[in-house]
Amino acid sequence: MRPRRFLIASVLYGALAMSFPGHADIRLVQVWAGQESQPLLSQSSPLQLHYTLQPGLGDGVRLMTIEQDPARPRDTLRVRIQHQTSLAISGEGPHLDLIDWKHCTSSWQTIADPGDGRFQIPEPTPEQAECFPAFSKAELLAAVRAQEGSNPSWERIAEGVPRAGEGASYVAPSLLRMKLERWDGLRWVEVTQFDVSIEMGC
Repeated sequence: MRPRRFLIASVLYGALAMSFPGHADIRLVQVWAGQESQPLLSQSSPLQLHYTLQPGLGDGVRLMTIEQDPARPRDTLRVRIQHQTSLAISGEGPHLDLIDWKHCTSSWQTIADPGDGRFQIPEPTPEQAECFPAFSKAELLAAVRAQEGSNPSWERIAEGVPRAGEGASYVAPSLLRMKLERWDGLRWVEVTQFDVSIEMGC
């Protein structure tokens, strides 16, 4: 039998959860990239649990705006972001982005509620943008073959890469994860997540 304190806590949490239904007071979410005059995404309620976005080359996400229902008590929100890098090898013009191989993934970074619904999304720090795990030459060649099959040109370039960022290789952000969360009175609850694919072209 469950302890009495656990049952009381469960009842109290259930009552609080019922008093904060989902994300019914969020009327509109917009995601802005680069200097575009139109949002990359403009989504009214109800929101999906997950979105995949892809801005243009060189256009990083800079802002998320959230409009809440003014007729209801305002929710406390936050946005959490995580940067992910990948390795690419370059062949004097074309480049091979190994986005399905190893990654360096940053810790989650919290952007507190600014009070006006405008969450500024920071760019990755140099440490976050250049981080990449160690690998062997055999692992790199295997990754190139898994993506391109038997391709002597790419294999030759990969052979000349001693470590990430050296030879004809570079590390760059390839994915930005953003979670929109709301405070329900006891804990942070995820409303939706955005996975933003980032073009690695140099």
